Amino acid sequence: MFDEIGTPPELQDVIDDCYEAFASYRPPRWLDAPPYRDPAAILATLSSAPLRQLTSDQLGPYASWAMTTVGGEDDYKHFLPRILELAIGDQSHPGIDPPAIAGKLRYGGWPTWSVEERAAVQAVFAGAWRYALKQHPDDYDPERWLNGIALIDSDLDAALAAWLSSPSPNATLQLAEFFRGTAERLFSDRANRDFWQGAGDEAIETMRRWLPSEPVVDRLLSAGGTVGSGDEWRIDQALLALNALSPARPR
Repeated sequence: MFDEIGTPPELQDVIDDCYEAFASYRPPRWLDAPPYRDPAAILATLSSAPLRQLTSDQLGPYASWAMTTVGGEDDYKHFLPRILELAIGDQSHPGIDPPAIAGKLRYGGWPTWSVEERAAVQAVFAGAWRYALKQHPDDYDPERWLNGIALIDSDLDAALAAWLSSPSPNATLQLAEFFRGTAERLFSDRANRDFWQGAGDEAIETMRRWLPSEPVVDRLLSAGGTVGSGDEWRIDQALLALNALSPARPR
């Protein structure tokens, strides 16, 4: 998991826009929840600091239970900008994790949300994804943002294009890490796809077409000399993984 890093400057505008898009949703005065959740205690924690100052420890439990057992859609919309902001740097709580957030959005009637609300959330997912691509794989795992983009039916093609267009050597290393980790599972049994299974067949097929495509292969093959010597093994292993997927490549 990642330490809380605060909002990177390049993401501040989309985060601010997200707060603005959901500003009409006021803090809850009470939370509809079963007694075993102790809604009064949850509300006291959520009210203990201004929205933008709530920490992952304060917001995390609520974010995990929101709408399913604690509160409703409007309550979640109030806290959503801060949940997304925290997810950029701290995914140590299950509810503050891009795929989990995407699952909450779907549960909360995401397709019926206003155009402005959806656009603000999609901008955060897209911006966080582009930011994450520039980080070293040892420091940050961007896949969860990509998975979230797929789960909320955002522009997966644009996200993949951003991956290949990024000039950062770390974007190449992140591509290699994807081949070393998730790629094989996308071509295998549905039961092994983890959060990707919820993204649906269309997203899975998009990934299955893209992964062995010529631009992706060229990016890995041309990585020599562009990444640090200590990371060349990642490229080598990714190419081995890519080769193993060859029989499964779409025709």
